[in-house]
Amino acid sequence: MTGNQQLWLYHPKPLTDELLSSWLVRIAHGHGMKLQTFCRVALGKGQEIWFRDIDRQVPEWFVRALSEHTGAGVRQIRRASLLDYKGVLYRHYRWSGHQYWLLPLNMVDTSFQHHGLQYCPQCLAEDKEPYFRKRWRVAFYTMCTKHQCMVHDRCTECGAPVAFHRREMGKFSRLDAGIITQCHACDFDLRKTKVVEPIIYDESAGLKWLPALHMLEGVGGVDARYNVGFFAVLHQLCKIMVTHYPHEHLQQYVGGKIGAPPIVLRPKHESFEHYSLEERHVVIQLAMWLLADPEQRIMDAWRNKAVRYNVLKKDFQPRPQWYRDIAERCANWRKARTF
Repeated sequence: MTGNQQLWLYHPKPLTDELLSSWLVRIAHGHGMKLQTFCRVALGKGQEIWFRDIDRQVPEWFVRALSEHTGAGVRQIRRASLLDYKGVLYRHYRWSGHQYWLLPLNMVDTSFQHHGLQYCPQCLAEDKEPYFRKRWRVAFYTMCTKHQCMVHDRCTECGAPVAFHRREMGKFSRLDAGIITQCHACDFDLRKTKVVEPIIYDESAGLKWLPALHMLEGVGGVDARYNVGFFAVLHQLCKIMVTHYPHEHLQQYVGGKIGAPPIVLRPKHESFEHYSLEERHVVIQLAMWLLADPEQRIMDAWRNKAVRYNVLKKDFQPRPQWYRDIAERCANWRKARTF
């Protein structure tokens, strides 16, 4: 059988920054078939594929099959998965469990128990063919810079998580799955979600944050300063902000500096990625404010007893040299006085 004979009738390539799951749903609907039916007929796998976070845990056989039947290269398909952020947002990639910066779905069977997929209603509304972006799974991506609006992480009509793969699941009488932007629970079109203007609490924090958002959006090229080490430090500061530490009040200290509202910590430790969209929008700005002038602002926070040097480096390896130098100054009173 030749390569052309192996191609599906409808075999578009992934769109810019498209999630693997979004691409597969578009292919199934392009054949006029329900998603699970298409997967069973075309791949020999049906609903069982969707018992996993397919964007994080894409099996090798699945990548090869998609490449064979769509003509897309293996590398192009892998880039549609969240593995693509390895070496950019994190050094090591975990196939399951907590992966920092990635919003969890907390799957039970094929349902999502956490609001782990976000969307910009304006982006969806502008798309000639609507699709869901990879960057919408990243925890610090809380606003769209193109449309100057907040993203959303749920259907604003019924509160259900975004789960476009469940549009027709369990609905045997439904012949038409509808469009990918419709809520699987109530059929509300996510493109009609009310646009919310983001609140930026401090200009320096916003300016520090903007290139990181642009990087995810593919705007303005790559800034060497925003490397895996920078994102590791950023995550460490976010973690400190939402962790119970005795005698630590870094969140309150920075919040007071920029006029941001307080974040109520969970009774037991939960990662930054488990906090709500609105809470993450605040916390990321607190951390970015520190990183806008880290040598001065982290040192000032330490001098004001808002954070201890051992907390700055707790469970954090490897640390970039510039951050290690700051932490070491905090450990040495003599060096701190001359700083």
